[in-house]
Amino acid sequence: MTTCTTPDCHRITSLYLCTDCIIELDDLLKDVDVLRVYLVGPLRRTSVTRAPGAGGAGGVAGSTPSISLDALLLQAWLGQLPARAHAEAMENPEAGQTLFMARLWVGQARDLVWGPEETRVYGECGRPLEGHEPEVCTEQLVASPDDASVRCQECGEVYRVADLLAAISVKVRGEPMAPRAVREYLQAKAKVLVSVFDFKNWVKHGKLPHVLDRVTTTERAPKLYYPGDVLTVYEDMQAKRRPGR
Repeated sequence: MTTCTTPDCHRITSLYLCTDCIIELDDLLKDVDVLRVYLVGPLRRTSVTRAPGAGGAGGVAGSTPSISLDALLLQAWLGQLPARAHAEAMENPEAGQTLFMARLWVGQARDLVWGPEETRVYGECGRPLEGHEPEVCTEQLVASPDDASVRCQECGEVYRVADLLAAISVKVRGEPMAPRAVREYLQAKAKVLVSVFDFKNWVKHGKLPHVLDRVTTTERAPKLYYPGDVLTVYEDMQAKRRPGR
């Protein structure tokens, strides 16, 4: 076990980032591709310093707009960020610095591209393209925080924001599994050993909810749990066991 490498984050974790920081980095990285594309606009959004015809008879052609250095640098910096947050947390001892820079660069790019009005990216559309199976629409779904729905600008498909957020949550938490499968999964993927006693104790005290929204044909089907939920509880308990707490 070690401490999360993110500056000012002191949570105990088995990786180089704690669960909360992994989720934050994943949220930032989801915007990177669309921001790099949309930065083309600010790159060309400059003013002409002198109007054509100014300066006497015959006039002088207007000066050529200069490229936006801020947008150019941001486009390059964003390209240096990793593709996946979990892989960064597992492999990079400086993952905390990656999160710090992602906060800075993605925040600046969002302001430059979308201006003061906050906009959120909910991932790719994913709608199957008619006549092009198995290809799907890869357009980014972008909407303001107050929007209840978002329309894909490429194919026109409309999504409820609540459904998109639920899908993102499931992706972060992982696929539901039985208790034993969860413990084996975390041991293999995150090098975390969760004992049967701890697991049952967390469930007993209400720290670990099971999956409720599923349909089964058996009366005594085993309860399922999200690996991400188990990992979060594990890291919280490890933090509380540290000396001085």
